[in-house]
Amino acid sequence: MPLARDPLLTAAKALLAFIMGVVAFAAACLLIGAGAVPFLQADILAELSAEAEQPVSAALIPAIVALLVAVAALMGLLIAFLQMLWRIVASVGEGDPFIPQNATRLNRMAWLVVAGEVLGLAIGALVTQAARMAAAAGLDADVDVDIGTGGSGVLLILVLFILARVFRHGTALRDEVEGTV
Repeated sequence: MPLARDPLLTAAKALLAFIMGVVAFAAACLLIGAGAVPFLQADILAELSAEAEQPVSAALIPAIVALLVAVAALMGLLIAFLQMLWRIVASVGEGDPFIPQNATRLNRMAWLVVAGEVLGLAIGALVTQAARMAAAAGLDADVDVDIGTGGSGVLLILVLFILARVFRHGTALRDEVEGTV
């Protein structure tokens, strides 16, 4: 069934395109912010010092930049994940999702989730460090760090790796059947 005739696939592709656009825009804004922070360091430190009513260490600036870059990198992983999902949806629309490329895509998607989980831990550590530095400077740094790691991420990783193997096996079986017919 062509993609144009399947409203579910059309809606899925439209939603994926929208999400990728929003995430790409947000990632670009974070990277621009990360690039601007060193140039605006004096103003940022002056604002933070005024709020803390005492001088704030310039050591907070690299922590802010690192956090912005890390979150942008996490968004980059999400975009890569969604692009692979887009290609899988497109292959469904073309009528043949059981192709070797989709098995490879699913495997890569699983590794992207693994990388996202690891990066999430690093972001959590960066946020905790920045909050400690801010609190030491006298700033209100009441931060609740929830990096979202847990069973759902591990489950998604397992499902994606298993689906990759299912697709790889299904493709091999189909090729075998086509070879005997």
